[in-house]
Amino acid sequence: MPKADFSRKAVPAFDDAPSVILVTGDVEFFVEHAAAEALKVLSGDVAELLRFEDDAPAEAISDALLNRSLFSARRIVQLDVSRVLGTDSPGRLMVQALEAWEKGTPAGRREAFKAARALLSALDLPAGGDPAEVAEVVAKRVRRKGDASLLAEVLRELPEEKGAGGPAIVRSALRLLLDRGNDGTVALVTAVAPPAGVDLLQEIAKKGLVLEKSIGEQPEPELRRMAKERAREREVVFEPGAIERLLVLTGGDPMRFASELEKLLGWAGQGGRVRAPDVETNVEDEASEDLYALYDAIGRRDAGEALARVERLLSGRDVRAGDRPLEQAEEDIWPIIFFSMIAGEVRRMLMIQARLEETGPSDFDASMSYSAFQSRVLPRLIAPVAPFGRSPFDSGRGAAHPFAMYRAAQRAARFTAAELARAFSRASDVDASLKTSAPPLETLSAYVGQLIAGV
Repeated sequence: MPKADFSRKAVPAFDDAPSVILVTGDVEFFVEHAAAEALKVLSGDVAELLRFEDDAPAEAISDALLNRSLFSARRIVQLDVSRVLGTDSPGRLMVQALEAWEKGTPAGRREAFKAARALLSALDLPAGGDPAEVAEVVAKRVRRKGDASLLAEVLRELPEEKGAGGPAIVRSALRLLLDRGNDGTVALVTAVAPPAGVDLLQEIAKKGLVLEKSIGEQPEPELRRMAKERAREREVVFEPGAIERLLVLTGGDPMRFASELEKLLGWAGQGGRVRAPDVETNVEDEASEDLYALYDAIGRRDAGEALARVERLLSGRDVRAGDRPLEQAEEDIWPIIFFSMIAGEVRRMLMIQARLEETGPSDFDASMSYSAFQSRVLPRLIAPVAPFGRSPFDSGRGAAHPFAMYRAAQRAARFTAAELARAFSRASDVDASLKTSAPPLETLSAYVGQLIAGV
């Protein structure tokens, strides 16, 4: 079976399933949730489930994979195979192990041991050697010599692995199961960010099924859900604005957001609270800033996030529009160029909203798909206007891109044409102020704040 994006519909019923199904992705939280959804589809009402933790004996896992159940015609074996597939980033595993260890909690210890085992497996090192010597070798290989003593501390406490052979035994059993096919046993396995070139991963993609769980081009809603759920599990309260600040400071990057979220939860402790200033203090701000993320915040009428992004866009950091880097002019010119981009987006939103309002009741809905927009709404927007004989969205550079109009229409949906017209009418005054030495941050923040407020 080929690789597929994860969805419940992509998961076959048990009798139609291959013998090995791998759910993978970059963020453990979403991989685990996807696997739980896949399990519901596979298990139905009658299936024996054997779930193995990371420290389970390899021989027990192999037996479960290769022997038929005595109690059910259907058996599902669930386990994480990140360590079995390996990783191409042992340095990241070392950081994960040490950060988890420093939490000083039982959950942190378990996370540290899991990452430490994966680290040793990735470097093909024994877990039973002298902790100090093994730690020195690891630290040298990943170029983190200063962390050798802390890693040795983790390795001294690392529980002895049950059984012999470890990952090699599990790999062999999975290969045998793949060759044998589904004769009543299906392995539902997970892996976080496995390297693409691993032989076993390619074999699963060829003979089994690989379901990749991503969170799309607009990850913010899913990241907010993850933060709220993880906080609820740890009995931590995120005060208003804290999650938004974490999104801003991590640039909405899912892997970095997840990593910094875990640090904040560990910092707060069970029953603690996280405020927006706490996020500022504990999360290093390294990300470049996306201009489109500001447009989206304006479209949601989210003043807190929009104003934070204005500040970042004026902070001297790298700026991009999606994946496209933007060249920034000299410091005294950039605010003027930046404002022209904001005003251009407001103009586009105004034209779209006005066009939809003047052509009668609109069937546009901000949640509609891009294809529905193209077929049902776009023709009305780009229709020629009398007496000019061309679309108002045409310019000297040609017609506007349909997807840009779709996103602008989504952003405009929360505004009236009158609100957008008021904002656009102020643009010339703001432009003049910026050209006469008005403070850029205060001037642009005031403009965006008034735009969102609709005044």
